[in-house]
Amino acid sequence: MDKKNFFQIWVYGNNFESLLMAVVVPQRKAIADWSLVHNVSDDFKSLCDNLKARKYILDELNNTGQKHQVRGFEFLKVIHLELNPFDMERDLITPTFKLKRPQLFKYYKVIFK
Repeated sequence: MDKKNFFQIWVYGNNFESLLMAVVVPQRKAIADWSLVHNVSDDFKSLCDNLKARKYILDELNNTGQKHQVRGFEFLKVIHLELNPFDMERDLITPTFKLKRPQLFKYYKVIFK
């Protein structure tokens, strides 16, 4: 899977935990293509909740990291597939489409608990 298959990605880590977590908004076509190859006939929401789809995307992101020689502690351990792109309505991005990291953490912290 190429990085163009992801619409948005936010990676979170802190000094007190030994793992990186990510929220990934996949391209609908990319996840639909994955479902066809793996004979999974679900809607987009169900595909985002599918453990095999999440593992596949996690593995693809970590394989990309490995190709770029990231260090071991920089590999993702947990991901969440998000249905909706980060938007200004939820105060997750700026008008120039930059990620608002504190707001993203506040919004998604319940997912990673």
